[in-house]
Formats: sequence, structure tokens, C-alpha cells
Amino acid sequence: MSFGPELVWYWKKEIASAFCGKRVQRVDGGNNAVVISFGQDELLLSWDSVRCGAVAISQKERKELLSAAAQTPQIVNALRSHITGAVLFSAEQLRRDRILKLSFRKTVGAGFSVVRNVIFEPMERFSNLLLADESDVIIETAKHIHPADNSFRAVLPGLVYIMPPLFGGVSLEEWLERPEPSDLANIAGFGRKLLKAASGMPADICRRAMSAFYSEETEKERFIPQKLGNYITVFPELLPQAVPLGKGSGFAAVLEPMRDADLDARKKRAAALIGREITRRERQLSDIKALIHESLDGRFRQYGELITANLWRIKPGAGEVLLSGYDEDGNTYSLEVPLVKGVSPQKSAEVYFSKYKKIRASAERAAALMPSVEEELAGYAETLEAVRAVTDGKSLSMIEDELGIAKRAPKKKNSEKGASLPPHLRFEFDGAIVYAGLSAKGNRYVTFKLANPDDIWFHAQGVPGSHVILRVSVPMPEDELGGLMEFCASLALFYSRMKESTRSRVDHTKRKYVSPIRGGVANVTYKEFSSMTGDSTYWQEYLKRRGTAS
Repeated sequence: MSFGPELVWYWKKEIASAFCGKRVQRVDGGNNAVVISFGQDELLLSWDSVRCGAVAISQKERKELLSAAAQTPQIVNALRSHITGAVLFSAEQLRRDRILKLSFRKTVGAGFSVVRNVIFEPMERFSNLLLADESDVIIETAKHIHPADNSFRAVLPGLVYIMPPLFGGVSLEEWLERPEPSDLANIAGFGRKLLKAASGMPADICRRAMSAFYSEETEKERFIPQKLGNYITVFPELLPQAVPLGKGSGFAAVLEPMRDADLDARKKRAAALIGREITRRERQLSDIKALIHESLDGRFRQYGELITANLWRIKPGAGEVLLSGYDEDGNTYSLEVPLVKGVSPQKSAEVYFSKYKKIRASAERAAALMPSVEEELAGYAETLEAVRAVTDGKSLSMIEDELGIAKRAPKKKNSEKGASLPPHLRFEFDGAIVYAGLSAKGNRYVTFKLANPDDIWFHAQGVPGSHVILRVSVPMPEDELGGLMEFCASLALFYSRMKESTRSRVDHTKRKYVSPIRGGVANVTYKEFSSMTGDSTYWQEYLKRRGTAS
């Protein structure tokens, strides 16, 4: 994602209208972002090289974004100390560049106040966040820039803030006086991709649209947030080849890529952990099968029996001897038998009998363990499909919590509040409730804890995936019930290995016909079932149409 100075100007207008005059209640941060909270309103500033920008978020979104943070940057503590309790009184864009300056005033005593400036440079890999005093002397910065690294400027505590080099070009006002098409690409204060797209518009429309920028009188509602490939911008008209982002999406243009990138990183981390667990159990199963095969082979027992039956023929000190015996059919056979070095033939036989007994006992213990290992393997396979399918941070957080990789606050002693339930989704409709498991334990929970005997149970046919439960509490028309069943079948496919398949089969039956397999976490056996074809994308369309959320 990239953007130009015009979007920073738009953010300035949004910040000024949404936050100016409000007092800072708290400051949080994680990784390469800080969140400045103004009571119920939250402003996130991200200097991440890939997803930088300013964005207004909800308290729920703040918790989700910060919950995945691996570290807290040092500048967060400086901001907490200097601007908590301060009032934002000014938001400005510096030199029509990608630089925002937010000024805060904080009362420190009777009649005395100090000003602190937060300078934000959302410049992709050169992004930075700085805290400075009223004279723009730097107090702290997210990234320190030393003179050895940059010959133009140093960004260090104690130094006066110096802006990045100025980009050349004609001013917007100069161009508007003489709007030559050849000069359009050189207007300062705009991204090159925007100017290139604007050049493809009729001259009068382009001039009228460009005149709306950098004017305090222009209402921000006049602009259309839009996307040109990976370039985010705003413009009074929809640019050629642009995709509209919707009203008020100047902030969302930053949040969505940031949230998606964070979600993808968390999904990869969870999938990697599950992959390691799957590999571990596959190796364990392989070892168990090899051990069982070795015990069935009975080679050590055979060695012991042959040595015992031929003691009189074995010379002392022999290393390997050819011995004869009889198989189960009474036929004679010969076998080269190695003898244990340094012991008598009789002792060699005892050693082999002892090894056979140990292998047999180990194989019996391994065979008893094998069903639970197989069920754990199947359970992790189901959880992996859920991780790959989730599209929201809340659902992923439940799975992370179960896997033990979620960032959790310490629980209070002697308190049962906050006890987490197995990962699952819940959808409420008029006269119906739908549950969907998001892991092996979540599947078991919705099927055998939440579901009633006559609830309808759904599962993608023949592949690991979510257990979906439909509970209908009131009689409903056949077409409405059919729509809910299609919704459940779609959910079962979406959270399964068949997610990418457009149309696949889903089995469904009453919950009372579903039984757990002994020793399993989520695997079941079921009967009296029917099958239907489902579409893995239908459930999201259904929710949008009904205006229902999980």
C-alpha cells in the first residue's frame, strides 16, 4: 500500500474534525504503532514500513491490534508521560508533504501549561514518529537517525527537528492559474500515481477537482476515498481505473491493510505451530507402527529359540552360527544367528528373549496410545483448516488462546471470570441459533455440550472441518429453513479443507445420531444422515442480506 501527500492532507482534516479539543485519556502501543485514546475515540498512528498511516479505530479494534503486539516501542512511554491529560488543539500538514504535526497543550500547574508536538512521518520504509517540545526540540523518536546514516538530517533526542528534503515542482495555486496539461505531473503536494490518473480526465473536470485540495473551506465529505492498484488516495471524482472505498474510508484505507496484514501474520504463526504439532504426531505414529511391526516380526524370539534348541552345536566364542529349526508348518529352515559378544550361548538366548519381551511390552503400550495420537492428529488437522479460513481477529484470538500463543493478561486469583470457552462461533437469527466449532475442542463443545438431541448437525463430507449446529426454536416456513440449512452447509465448507471449492457436499443429521469416537477429541461417527451441496461463500452473503453479525 502506498499513498501521496494529498491523503495526508485529508487525514489532517479528519483528525482536526474528530479529535481537536479533546483530552488524551491514555496512550498504548505495540510493534510499530501507537494508539492515542480520547475517551471513546481512538487514533492509531502506524510507522510500519508496509502499513503506515493514521487511522481512527474503535476500542474493540484497539484491543485486537494491540493483542498481537510482540513488543512495546520506547516512544510509547514518552508519549504517556508527556501527552496523557493533554488536549489536542491543532492538527496540521507540514509543507504539503507526508508529515502530520499534532500539537497538545497540557496544564502542569496553576495557570501554567506546556505544549508538546507529535510529528508523524508516514513515508513507508522511511516512516517515523517523534515527540518534540514547543520549540520542536526532539524528546523521543521511534526511529533514531544518526548523522552517519543520513547526510541531510539527524533525528535524535536533544536535536531540533529537521524535515526531510523538499520535493520540487510547481505549486497547486500556480498550476490553477495556468492549468497546462504538461505541468500536471509536476504539481507538488500530490502523489505521482494520482496525477497520472487525473491526466486522463477531461481538462475542466480535472481543474475543478484539483482546486478542491488544500483549501480549509472544502468539506472532507466532498472527496471520494479510492484505490488505484495498491495506491490509496482521495479525489472529488472517481478516477479512471479506480475502485471506490466508500465514504469515510480515508481512515479505513489504512486500517484494512494493516488489520489484514496483522491477521495474516497471526494466521501464519498459528498455522506453523499446528504444523509442528502435526509433524510431531505423524512421526510418533510412524515410530509406533515401526515398533509394532518389529514386535510382530519376532526375530529376537526366533534367535533365542534357535540358540536354545542348538546349544550342543555352538562352539564357545563363535560370533555367528548357522542354526536349523522348524517353522509353524513343520518345515525345516536355516538361519544365520548372531551371538552376543563376550557371553555364553545360553546367556545370548536369555538376552534375545529379554529384548523380545521388552519390545513386545513397548509395542503393546504404543498400540494402546495409537488411537489417541491418531485423534490428536485429526483434531489438529481440523484446527488447521479453521485457522486457514478465519477472516476476523476475534475468531483467531479464540484459537490462539487454545493453542497457548495468545497474549493474555494475568488472571485474578480466586476469580472464575474470563474463563475462555473452546473456540466457536455463534450466530443468532429470529427463531434460530447456529454454532460452528473453530478447532477440535470447539467442535466437541458445540456438538456434545451446546447442541440438543434434535438440533441439526452439519459437516463437510469426508474432510477435516468445522462441526456446525442448527437449532430451530420456532416453526418456520420451508424456504426460510432451507436458507438456514444452506447457511450452515456453507459455514461447514468454509471452515474445512473444501473452502476453495465452489460447490461441495455436506452431510447433515440430527445431533442424537452423532457419537464421539472413543479417545478422540473431535472425531465422530454418525448415521441416519442426508447430503446436500453447499457453497462456501454463501454464508457471508446471507449475513449481509440479513444484516446479522456473529
